[in-house]
Amino acid sequence: MNDPSKAASRIFYGTGFGLILACGFGLLEGRMEITTLGIGHIFLLLAVISIIVAYSLGRDYNFLRSIYPNETENELVERIKKEINEIEQDSAVGNAWAKLESQVLEKELEQE
Repeated sequence: MNDPSKAASRIFYGTGFGLILACGFGLLEGRMEITTLGIGHIFLLLAVISIIVAYSLGRDYNFLRSIYPNETENELVERIKKEINEIEQDSAVGNAWAKLESQVLEKELEQE
């Protein structure tokens, strides 16, 4: 199981290099020129930004740490277990309320 920062880093690297490839195809077909600014340069800028973000995700100065935490496998397992326990507790509380409500409705129907 990969931690979120490694998975996001791979996605950003793939996006960056894919955009560079698209710019290369644009240059080969003559749809983009290096000397004149155009829409192709936006793709090139996005590619560079994507690669920089991907590089930073694997380092200590990860500015997206809150979104893509850099966790070890044990920390990831513990975090997921805690989230599962919270979901189960919320479900148990919801089931208890539903049971209580059904009992109250049954008593009201019996009284009528």
